[in-house]
Amino acid sequence: MAYSLTQFQNVVGSEPLSVIDNNIATLSAAAPISCAVSGTNALTLTQNAAGLVPSSVLTAYTQNQLFNGIASATNTGATTATIGVVGALNVYKDTAAGPVALTGGEIVIGCAFSLRYDSALNTGAGGFHLISSTQSTGTAVSPSSVQVNGGSTLTNWLSGNSPTLTFTATPGLTAQDQTFTLTALAAAAAASLPAPGDFMQVVPASLTGAGVSFEAMCTAQGSLSSTTSVATINVRLSNLASASLASISGIYRYAAMRLVP
Repeated sequence: MAYSLTQFQNVVGSEPLSVIDNNIATLSAAAPISCAVSGTNALTLTQNAAGLVPSSVLTAYTQNQLFNGIASATNTGATTATIGVVGALNVYKDTAAGPVALTGGEIVIGCAFSLRYDSALNTGAGGFHLISSTQSTGTAVSPSSVQVNGGSTLTNWLSGNSPTLTFTATPGLTAQDQTFTLTALAAAAAASLPAPGDFMQVVPASLTGAGVSFEAMCTAQGSLSSTTSVATINVRLSNLASASLASISGIYRYAAMRLVP
């Protein structure tokens, strides 16, 4: 349907009542259209259901039209929607990489959502953008960096497990080091491996006595081959107690943060 608005103050003479009807239909289509919703992955949105604000019945979709409703079920995969009998189109969620098809859980039973028509979606076949406070639930957030309140910028944050490390008996007021290596494809080394200067923390395999602490540090990162990079991690056990510490062995959990001042 082609919508238009007539400004009566500019009209010379009289206009038929159909012009008023057209104005009402145009304004109705421009406002968010309330719909009753049925279906799970094949949604039907029905205008003028009992209790809804009435709107002019659609015969075709128009760019940027917005439809509102309350979900009657939670979608479980790719989803389509039709307004009345106009025709079913794919529903997409907007991401940093552009619109993508739904995968499930973006439309939640009992929650409000909106669909905005876009004729460019689906390579020109048209579709709907999902607008919902639940559409990003369960979606990983993966920015390239994070800066809080104008301070340092966090550019990398890694965690993992060491192989089994064994510290032999450590006399009081002494320290002991153990090392292990991590490898990754050279192309992914910057994001996949700790680097010298990263802030590191380490958690021992079990609780130790008072005065015993563990520290970790990446001492080197380099090339193992033309395709593989390697990082060397040093774990230091410090026994600040006066008593000797017996040999301990286990797997150590580490975390590495890369901050840019």
